[in-house]
Amino acid sequence: MKALYCNPIFAAYRIPFYMELNRLFNNNFYVLYSKRRYENDIRFQKLKNDIPVKMGQHAIPFTNEKFYYTKLVCLSFTQGLIRSIAKIRPDILITEGFGQWTPFVIAYATLKRIPIYIGYERTLHTERNNPWIKTLHRKLTDYFVTGYFVNGSECKKYLQSIGIKENKIFIGGMNADSQGLKESIARTSDTTKQHLRQQLNLNSQGVTFLFAGRITELKGLIYLLKVWDEHLIKYPHDHLIIVGTGDKMEEYQKKFTCPSIHFVGQIEYDRIGIYYNIADVFIIPTLKDNWSLVVPEAMACGLPIACSQYNGCHPELIDNQNGYVFDPLNPHSVLQCLDYFHHQNLTQMGAHSIAKEIPFNAENCAKRVYDTIMNINKKR
Repeated sequence: MKALYCNPIFAAYRIPFYMELNRLFNNNFYVLYSKRRYENDIRFQKLKNDIPVKMGQHAIPFTNEKFYYTKLVCLSFTQGLIRSIAKIRPDILITEGFGQWTPFVIAYATLKRIPIYIGYERTLHTERNNPWIKTLHRKLTDYFVTGYFVNGSECKKYLQSIGIKENKIFIGGMNADSQGLKESIARTSDTTKQHLRQQLNLNSQGVTFLFAGRITELKGLIYLLKVWDEHLIKYPHDHLIIVGTGDKMEEYQKKFTCPSIHFVGQIEYDRIGIYYNIADVFIIPTLKDNWSLVVPEAMACGLPIACSQYNGCHPELIDNQNGYVFDPLNPHSVLQCLDYFHHQNLTQMGAHSIAKEIPFNAENCAKRVYDTIMNINKKR
């Protein structure tokens, strides 16, 4: 049985997941991706070269895609996508979301009468203002879909809210590259870690909080920064490391100049492990996220988690043993959250994080997807 996953663009953390699926499918699993999208995005230049090296012939580049830019959106047009799928002759098709390549993938699956699955991650919260035309499109698309692989319960609730039957929705999971992160940390010498701690002027008296992600309005970082000075009155030795960049970075750097706030900027994915390693707590004050991958990443590295209630991953990943869920729009809630970790055994909480992330690593996510496909195939 040959399976094809049509995903125009994906990040490095998906490679272990795809490779594990290839093992489960006995070397008969392939990914069709857009080579042009990697060429057009400076963030993915290294990954563009890594994909064929790591995945070999199982990563198939689609090159005939054109882009047209307007003031509001970027439009993409494909020519020959269905023909490219036909060359692979898959028995199973998986696609991402309801847009982009999905209509073409569904067209091929319908013509050939083969199962088609959609990987989906949006939640009731992220889709609360969704226009009716999108909802209608998703309802109509469902008629042709065999099943959905979702990250967690929040995504499942959304799909059910638009009329998709529960027996078509399966927990797949958005995996972190937990093994890769652990290996990255293991390769980093104690001297390198100590040098970074000294460079950031960290100390063992306080708690070091880490944020990693895009510095944009929706990530909610402003609500954490606004209460930081008040937090320092009680805990003057604490530090906040901010990894990432975005359209709000320059503004926040100018406005929040406290020495204990460290704007690191954008770093290569291969280097994120050392920041997880020198931090005590990972914090994410997002206002809107489907399933923040940085959360299971930080958990795999043994960090307790301070997570926004607006993050779709918190029901599965966060409980009182490994973290704290707060409302970033409520300053008192943010301060309570920061205070909370000063009264906990952070090492013990980190151990709970490691254990709780295991079901969402690449191997287990791939196994759930594979088992679901095999079970449904037996009933067809």
